[in-house]
Amino acid sequence: MRSFPDPFTAAVVQWAPSINDAALGTARACEAIAEAATKHGAKLIVFPEAWLTGYPYFEGLGPGAEFRRIYRDFVDQAVVIDGPELQAIRACAADHGVYVVLGLNERNAVHQAVYNTIAFIGPDGTLLGKHRKMMATITEKLVWTNWDGSDLAAYDTPLGRVGGMICYEHLMAPARYICCDLGVQIHIAVWPGYAFMDPIVDSVIRSLSMENACFVISAREVMSASRLPQGTAYRDHPNAWETHGGSSIVAPGAVYVTEPVFDVETIVTGTINVPDVLDVKWWSNGVGNYSRPDIFRVIWDSSPKPPVERI
Repeated sequence: MRSFPDPFTAAVVQWAPSINDAALGTARACEAIAEAATKHGAKLIVFPEAWLTGYPYFEGLGPGAEFRRIYRDFVDQAVVIDGPELQAIRACAADHGVYVVLGLNERNAVHQAVYNTIAFIGPDGTLLGKHRKMMATITEKLVWTNWDGSDLAAYDTPLGRVGGMICYEHLMAPARYICCDLGVQIHIAVWPGYAFMDPIVDSVIRSLSMENACFVISAREVMSASRLPQGTAYRDHPNAWETHGGSSIVAPGAVYVTEPVFDVETIVTGTINVPDVLDVKWWSNGVGNYSRPDIFRVIWDSSPKPPVERI
């Protein structure tokens, strides 16, 4: 008989990012991984959206000289997926034997496009895979490049099947359904910590936990202008950098394991017990006993779609 994973502790790093500072962000990521693993006993550690080098809170404030200056820093400090920053974080994950899901700004070193990416790292330091955000939201289009959806995936691990999406991707109903078909049991949802998003995040993650019969680990961050170095472009722009967290963990069936935590830099933890997904799938399995493919079907073109195809 197939055995289910034992209950384990998951952790969300609700820390402020180091804006446009890859070296400092890498050091803080390793510090957070060590603390979550040793102090909290976490087996799965999650960071918020674009946490490594920081969510681009400036993206809606341009254009102008300040925008050009901070955008250059943003591109310069975005990391390549096989670069030294990710190598150090992967080594840290291996040192502590933990899974890490990290939101980061990923740069293509050749043509300098920047992607909003989540990286999935195994407890031996292996890069299990990555997912780039499929659609930049509103003024995010000024800084991020859309991706093709070919990397939406679930990873079989001893903890359960792990997958995830980024911010408003969760409002794309077909994408949520794809995650159901992928059999995601532990869904990672990463966001910024804007206060106006609180009711949106609450409704989305609880609905998803019911719709897909999965745990949802929701990672958000705190941030403020006071945490920025002097001289940062837009540092004094009113309310541009103010966010208050709200990280949480939801069990299948829309019940909070750990309710949203606000206004503090902390590591948010909760217990994941994967067999609990069956209590919801028993009576509402979106691709099983509650599917009607004779009426509704989703077509997912998962093929890579590079801007240049070499033949």
